[in-house]
Amino acid sequence: MIKPDIKITQSILKNMRDYIDGKECGLLFKARYVDGLRTPSTKSQALGNWFEYKCTGALNPYDPTVPEATISYKGTPKEKLAADYQRMEKQVENFKQAIKHYNVEIISAGETLEFGKAKGTCDIIANVDGELSIIDVKSTALFNDKWSEFGWAEIDNAFKPKLKLLTQALHYKYLAKNIYPEKGNIPFYFWVFSTKNENDFKIIKVEVDEEDYWFHAKEIDNMHQLLNIELKKGFKAHPTIERCSRCPLKEECSEAMDVPKVETIYYSNQMFV
Repeated sequence: MIKPDIKITQSILKNMRDYIDGKECGLLFKARYVDGLRTPSTKSQALGNWFEYKCTGALNPYDPTVPEATISYKGTPKEKLAADYQRMEKQVENFKQAIKHYNVEIISAGETLEFGKAKGTCDIIANVDGELSIIDVKSTALFNDKWSEFGWAEIDNAFKPKLKLLTQALHYKYLAKNIYPEKGNIPFYFWVFSTKNENDFKIIKVEVDEEDYWFHAKEIDNMHQLLNIELKKGFKAHPTIERCSRCPLKEECSEAMDVPKVETIYYSNQMFV
C-alpha cells in the first residue's frame, strides 16, 4: 500500500499523467516521489531557488539549504555576482517594488496546505489589496516562448494549452477553496520573471470554472488509487536512450538502455593484398 504520509502534490499529478502516457519512467517516479530521491539542482534550478529565496525568504521544503549565488569574481573591493545572478538581483528589486505597487501584505511564505489526499507548498499566501490570495513566483528563460509546454507567452493558447502550468494553479486554488471555504474563490497569481532580461516580468491571474474543482478532485482520487495499484504490482520502466542517458538511476538500473558506442575500424588497401 502507498505510504500514509504521501499526498498528491501538483508535481506528482503532472508526472503521473506522463507516466500513464509513457513519457515518464515509473522507476524514476517511484524513486523521487515514494523513496525520496533527491538529485542535484541544475544551473537554472539553482538560479531559480536563489531568486525565490531572495524574494520570499522561504527555503525549499525538500532541501532546506540556504541557496548561494554563483560568484564570477572574488577579491577587492568586493565579490562580483555571475551575470545571470546580477540580472536576477535586479528582478528581486522589481519583485519588491511590485509588492508595494499592488498592495501585497505577505501572510506566509513556504506554507504547506493539506486537504484530504492532496497537498501543496505555496510560495506566498498574502492579502492582495485586502483579498486573501496565493502567489507563485517563477523565474524562467522561456518568458517569451509561446510554443514550449513551459513557455510563458500565451499560456492560455487554445491550440497549445500549457496544461502543466495551469494544473499547478488549479491545484492550489482547489486546496485553498477547501481549507478556507468562507473566503470563496481565492485568487491565484503567477509572478513571472525573465532570467534573460532584467526588465521583463509579468503577473498572471488564473481563473477556473466551478466544475474544474470537481474534475480536479476526481483526478486526485484516481491518481491516489493508481499509486496504490502501481505500488502493489510494481512501477513499469519506460526506457528510451534519451531518458536513460540522463537518469540518475542509470548505473544501477537493469532496465536502462545503453547509448550505442561508436566503433572505429580502419580501412587499408593492405586488406586486399
